[in-house]
Amino acid sequence: MQPDYTSINGHTRRLAAFSAALSYEDIPPAVIETVKRLLLDTLGTTLAATTLGAGCRETAKVMRELGGQPESTILGFGGKVSAPNAALANGACAHALNYDPIGMESGHVGVVCLTAPLAIAEKLGGVSGREFLVAATVASEVNARVTAAQARTGKIPSDKFMAGQLFGFFGAAASAGRLLQLNAEQIRSAFGIALMQTSGTMQVVLGGDPPAKAVYGAFPNHGGVLAALLSAAGLGGECDAFEGVAGLYEMFYKGDYREGALSDGLGTEFLLMGTQIKPWPTSMIAHAFIEAAVELAKAGIKAAAIERIEVVGDPHIRPWVEPLEERRAPKNAASAANSIPFAVAKALLYGDLTLRDFTPDGVRDEKAADLAKRITYSLKEGVEGGIVKITTKDGGTKELHIRFPLGHLSKPVPMDRLVAKFEDCCRYSITPLSKEKVKRLIGLIEHLEDSDIRELAQITVS
Repeated sequence: MQPDYTSINGHTRRLAAFSAALSYEDIPPAVIETVKRLLLDTLGTTLAATTLGAGCRETAKVMRELGGQPESTILGFGGKVSAPNAALANGACAHALNYDPIGMESGHVGVVCLTAPLAIAEKLGGVSGREFLVAATVASEVNARVTAAQARTGKIPSDKFMAGQLFGFFGAAASAGRLLQLNAEQIRSAFGIALMQTSGTMQVVLGGDPPAKAVYGAFPNHGGVLAALLSAAGLGGECDAFEGVAGLYEMFYKGDYREGALSDGLGTEFLLMGTQIKPWPTSMIAHAFIEAAVELAKAGIKAAAIERIEVVGDPHIRPWVEPLEERRAPKNAASAANSIPFAVAKALLYGDLTLRDFTPDGVRDEKAADLAKRITYSLKEGVEGGIVKITTKDGGTKELHIRFPLGHLSKPVPMDRLVAKFEDCCRYSITPLSKEKVKRLIGLIEHLEDSDIRELAQITVS
């Protein structure tokens, strides 16, 4: 039976106690199945990024050169390095394509659910599939609650700070600490050490998405694993990491957060269930516009007949449409994944948007660039989802408003599409994977309770 977390004083202590005490038997079957989906999806996006992700080759190269004790595998690329270095390299790939799982309140769960616990599991050896699932659940739930506490304010979490990087430190630290069998006070210490490392600036997005933006998942995984290892070695970092007068929310959000999200229903209500699988490899902000463009293409709209296109959305889409000239002609895959004009042009041209569109040739697609030049935007307060308006050369108009795109909690991605997405991702792995190996990876995660975690990493590099 789980502790009564409400009797524990302070949110930091409660989340630490939850991370230390959660058992496989405490986790509802529906949550276990969701975590398996998150792991499968994140593994796929990680492998695809080994060839398609901006900055991933460079990051893997540096980590291999730094080396350290040969403890944990760099997925896809191969080679064993120290656990923190593997967490950094794999974390870089997990989010590099902007295709990993995310939730409006749970945040970028895909950044931390696989990478940090896998690095520690390989380092330790002998970790059971059940214990790994517990650690992945801990990573996901801590990430979700830390994110939700800010998201529920109604303010944009990624105004100046990149929330997916910032909040990931704590999910990574919690899962690593769990596998290292730290007690609650030691995990609280790991949270404090993680807080000392927290970072994540939106300037790399506002400044045009240089390749380093793509690999931001590297830093919370490295920092979280390092924090847990330092705590395990006896380094004390005990403090009120979340609620303190210089804690996470005071430091980054001027103290504006919703305390209840951190611990209400802790252990019985899993906020990670609000995580969504992405059907398209872009920022989720673009998905409503993509689905509208896909449906308009299906309705027979041809690029040659289009005079102009207007996308209409709430002002929060501004970073995804500005600067307009740069968003119309992104310089790399990371920038393309954050561009509504690019995504809409591609979807109208080809009736879908896939990883192929984010290869170097796909980003340089002249037909898409020509169509994107005809795209403008309008910002309107309160617009839900996204609107695409098309004016044809003969004066005709078409308009479609998508409020809840595929992947939304009301329209979840079905399992067959998730498997197809995983298979497509595996085609881009830097280490070629046969159909049999891909099938084996799917089976390993489906039956993770009875699987050898080390085999999962080995298959990706052999």
